[in-house]
Amino acid sequence: MRDFLFEIYTEEMPARLLNGVTLQLKELAEKNLSESTLKHGEIKAFSTPRRLVLFVKNVEEKEEDRVLEIKGPSHKIAYDEQGNATLVLKKFLEANNLKEDEIKIKEIKDSKYVFGYKRIEGRNAKDVLREVVLSSLKSLTFPRGMRWNNSNVVFLRPIRNFLSLFGDEIVNVEYAGIKSSNKSFGFYFDSPFEFNCESPVDYFTKVRERYIVLDYKERENIIRKGVEKISASVGGKVKFEEEFLEEVVNLTEFPTPFLCELKLEKFDIPDCIIESVIKDHLKSFPIYSKDFKKVLPYFIGIRNGTSDFIENVKKGYEKVATARLYDGAFFFEEDKKERLETRVPKLKDIVFISGLGTLFDKTERLVRIADYLGELLRLDPNEVALLKRACFLSKADITTQVVKEFPELQGTMGGIYAKIQGEREEVANAISEQYLPKFSGDELPITKLGKYLSIIDKLDTLVLSIGKGIEFTSSKDPFGLRRSALGIVQIAFTLDENVFPISDLINFILSLNAFNKENSSIQSEVLSLIRERANYLIRSNNISYDIANAVTTLPIDLMPTFLERAKTLEKYSKDEKFKEIVTVHKRIRNILQKATVESEFISENLLIEEAEKELYTVTNESEKLLNEMLKSRDYDAVIHLLYLYVPSVNKFFDKVLVMDKDERIRNNRLAQLSKVLKLFENFAMFSEVVIEKY
Repeated sequence: MRDFLFEIYTEEMPARLLNGVTLQLKELAEKNLSESTLKHGEIKAFSTPRRLVLFVKNVEEKEEDRVLEIKGPSHKIAYDEQGNATLVLKKFLEANNLKEDEIKIKEIKDSKYVFGYKRIEGRNAKDVLREVVLSSLKSLTFPRGMRWNNSNVVFLRPIRNFLSLFGDEIVNVEYAGIKSSNKSFGFYFDSPFEFNCESPVDYFTKVRERYIVLDYKERENIIRKGVEKISASVGGKVKFEEEFLEEVVNLTEFPTPFLCELKLEKFDIPDCIIESVIKDHLKSFPIYSKDFKKVLPYFIGIRNGTSDFIENVKKGYEKVATARLYDGAFFFEEDKKERLETRVPKLKDIVFISGLGTLFDKTERLVRIADYLGELLRLDPNEVALLKRACFLSKADITTQVVKEFPELQGTMGGIYAKIQGEREEVANAISEQYLPKFSGDELPITKLGKYLSIIDKLDTLVLSIGKGIEFTSSKDPFGLRRSALGIVQIAFTLDENVFPISDLINFILSLNAFNKENSSIQSEVLSLIRERANYLIRSNNISYDIANAVTTLPIDLMPTFLERAKTLEKYSKDEKFKEIVTVHKRIRNILQKATVESEFISENLLIEEAEKELYTVTNESEKLLNEMLKSRDYDAVIHLLYLYVPSVNKFFDKVLVMDKDERIRNNRLAQLSKVLKLFENFAMFSEVVIEKY
């Protein structure tokens, strides 16, 4: 057995895409190897900004031999009445290079067929590995790719070299006009020269000697520990936001953290501008006071390279940061001279999304949606007025110089300008919070109006984009529609309301616009995306897929309660009594799916058996109790109520014949079961739960 290593050396790849491509490479290699009979050990993939590395441990020298089964003609046409081979069988044997002693007759679904069997000798490992690599390379997909030579191959960035080693032997691979070898290159700045590798083990040793840390987790740990140590040395702390940290890690092959200092007393500007300069423009870490309420006059840069001449690097970072802060301070002072409300008409010149009007159009829509939401939720008129004011001013800061220079601050700066200009605090906070959450793990809006504005803004974008026919996938989503849907769900999970009118809002937004697609189709797509994101978020809270399904199939307007309901279901899912709830619910659904419920009305005069009378009484009592429990979100009590309720349902099934010969009695019993079903489904779609797994 020998190890196999394949390195793709490229020009610098985008940091935000690197982890996804690395995972793709690993999964494709696993899939392609699984289609062979070549035995191997663990498969790993590594990446840095300039290289993707596939590593397979303990690969056998050749594939195992295997027997190939080839299905042939049916027995009826393969042999004549005397049992002799027909021309059809002879042609089959000839086409597959088989002899008659290499075939057998097998029966499939009461019919007999001829099957041929060929022994296939296992291929040499190098041949298999070559195919695996080529197939994987051709199958990699990217949101954006580049062509760079006559091969017309598309890759994330231009490929410059392949290293391909099976033990001490080169595996010949040619792709995109590049042939593999045993050569690689060291760190681009400190050791850019090519070097030869004698084996995968030799490769790992030599790349490390040349200032390359291949493992993502190792680079992350270097950065985390270095940043924590440096920030503590000046009495501060740092925030590790996962997406930002991932980007910084993937900008480096050999990370070296270092401390920089700023003379912040020169600048009378909000902390968010300082943070933006440090994070978004220098890809560095701001240092905060220990309570995270203030930005300290320091930040931590991450050099892609060694600590040699680090003082020069530090001065360069400080110089750039200072220049950007001067710009920010100037723009901030200029922007304060014009009120937000006078900026709103300027939004007529800014396109929202091509084909979907301007930001002024969006602003007008948001004001109308806010007014409608106020009606639906029966909000206080003063509260509605504040929400409409926040909507009216929400996009105005996009016309400011600070936001033009620092686009990531839109919303945040709007809230700051609103406070400076004397707007109500509720309005300013809502404007500041409208784009939250901006990334995975980001904070959520905390004010009531901020939550409402953020939801209706994202919902408007979703409805219009899907109505326009904008396509998106998990890997290609230029307008962040999946993230918008996830943001809606995350915020909805924090709402105090038990019911939030998502479906009515979607229909209202549709009524404000004209699309080529049917409104019902657009609504279905929007709801499907929101449900899928809700399901994902619930599962990410260590809740099983079936429990998530049991909740997300409820009416979408109950979404504020989805997560709490799911947590309660997960908590009780292993109880025997809980399994009885699931069994009863499934039984009722099966009966009602096969029958027709003529009417929802239940006639007490047609309740004959004691068991159905008891169920009628218990259902009415339980329904009142259940509604009170749902209103107060006492979901533990709901489960215990259903525990007490199930025996009455089981007794009904034991003592009562549902499908009675008398049509009136039968319909009455079906109506009662329909009411029982609704009682269960007021809390969850229990039939989605897979009790067999417990």
